[in-house]
This record gives sequence, structure tokens and C-alpha cells, in this order.
Amino acid sequence: MRLFGKKQRKGPHLDRDDSLSAKPVLSRLVKVERADDGNIVLQIPRRDNAMVRAVSRVFHVTPYRKVALDQVGTFVIELCDGKHTVRDAVDKLAKRFKLNRREAEVSTSTFLRSLARRSIIGLVIEGDDGPAP
Repeated sequence: MRLFGKKQRKGPHLDRDDSLSAKPVLSRLVKVERADDGNIVLQIPRRDNAMVRAVSRVFHVTPYRKVALDQVGTFVIELCDGKHTVRDAVDKLAKRFKLNRREAEVSTSTFLRSLARRSIIGLVIEGDDGPAP
């Protein structure tokens, strides 16, 4: 049953402990490059559908869109290697940028959730064979 105004969840629901123990991994389709200022620029592949192909022909759009990250985003992306957990990223972010734990947790989880929704990262959960959808 679907309620009006509410979207149904896609994929499994994780509790707080599960999500903090997940290990973020950058998608193989995303290219990473360094800008002159040392921050990371992500090259994310565009969707391949009829509308994108039509617009690409008219406006000569590149197959990748670039997303320039700031210092904090660069720091978090560098920890998306499949070795560090979200909890590790929160702790390191709080220490490096002198944030309290709660601020670091909220900002890191919001950023990673945004990346996961766009399929830029996947989350590997302990005991799982692959990234969470």
C-alpha cells in the first residue's frame, strides 16, 4: 500500500549502527582527477537515454559531467576506498576539521547518502558480498 506524498524505499533499510559500519567504495565508472588546488574533481558518466543523446548531438555535451569538490568533500572521498568505515570517516573528519562528533556524523552521512543515491559510491556491509544498492 502506498500513501500519498510518500515515496517507497528502494533497497534495504539500515539502522544507525549498520550504516556507520558500512564501508563506502567509489564506483568504477567514476573518474577521479586532481585540480590545481589539490581538491578532487569527479567525472561522472551521464545517463545514456534518448533524451541525453538528442541533447548531446545538438549541444555537443561531453559523456561525463564534472563535479568539483571542496576540501571536506575531497577528504571524505579519499576515505571511500573500501577499507575505512563510515564511522572511521566521521572520526577522522571530526579530528581534522575540529568538529564535534555529531556535526561530523550528520555532514558525512548526508554527503555519503547523496553520493550513494547518485550511484557515485556503493556501501559494502560486513558479511555482504557486494555494495548495497
